[in-house]
Amino acid sequence: MNQSPITFSTELKTKIVLELLHGKPNLIEIATQYGTTVENLSMWKQQFLANASQIFETQRSKKALKRRVEQYVKENQKLTFMVEKVTTERDVVWCALQSLSIAHNRRLMNARSHTLEKKQREIIALDYLLIN
Repeated sequence: MNQSPITFSTELKTKIVLELLHGKPNLIEIATQYGTTVENLSMWKQQFLANASQIFETQRSKKALKRRVEQYVKENQKLTFMVEKVTTERDVVWCALQSLSIAHNRRLMNARSHTLEKKQREIIALDYLLIN
């Protein structure tokens, strides 16, 4: 029967690599103990050593990351305030434009009404002349 390959959790791989680094049992004994190959152990050890520095970089960069987040939060607050201010100004200008538009429309209506009244008087005068 074919056996499915054993998958090792990252925690177990870390434990195995730490045993390798201590060097007490040799590579072959550890491979036999955990049921894996020497090639896998060598690959895990290389990956572990290649990425080990990230643990310390991450801890060091947490403060820098926290400072950047605080900076972005402050900048976001400033921008939110600016957007609210500009939106309010836009609303005020919009209302002013609407009121100007209404006043302008009223003036046009008054001008048209005078023109209409004049035309009505002319029509009435013509009718009066035709009747007489």
